[in-house]
Amino acid sequence: MLQFVANVTRILTIGPIDTQVAFMLFSDVATVEWGLRRYQDKDNLINAIRNVRYIGNASNLNDALYLTWSNVFVSGSGTRRNARKVTVILTDSIDDEPVEANATRCKSDGIRLITVGVTNMTTSGRLMQIASSPSDLFSVNDFVDLENTVAVLTQQICTTPATSILTHSAYTFEQQHKLLLT
Repeated sequence: MLQFVANVTRILTIGPIDTQVAFMLFSDVATVEWGLRRYQDKDNLINAIRNVRYIGNASNLNDALYLTWSNVFVSGSGTRRNARKVTVILTDSIDDEPVEANATRCKSDGIRLITVGVTNMTTSGRLMQIASSPSDLFSVNDFVDLENTVAVLTQQICTTPATSILTHSAYTFEQQHKLLLT
């Protein structure tokens, strides 16, 4: 999964006035590994992504969504007023915690939620409870197929002007371009 996140990041323009990336992990609990301001150049960011630790098999999507609106995309955390906010939730398993309230809060705060489910351990119905729209849901059979979605997912992210989070490990990136990319 981390190679996939690095490959998506490689396509983006990273910098303080371009795309900014935060990274969140979620298992039994969710934690923000770094915020939007931490890495302002692509090489250091990709190196950090490659060195993220794997934390387990559980998927607490609700905690990840809560941290998205309450920690990553709050005033003072690096979120820029004119930047679009996008969260990409990448998971290879599903929990049964209710997610509707935190998913709705993210969306009402202007955060676009894109879900990517990997393996038959994920369900489209569950991911659709989170995704902002049907076009924001991706599902692949395995990690090999995941790599085939890099271009399509990056195009989805880039059609939204600028902020994102990629999750399961969760990773967030905020970008702001003249076209506002995220």
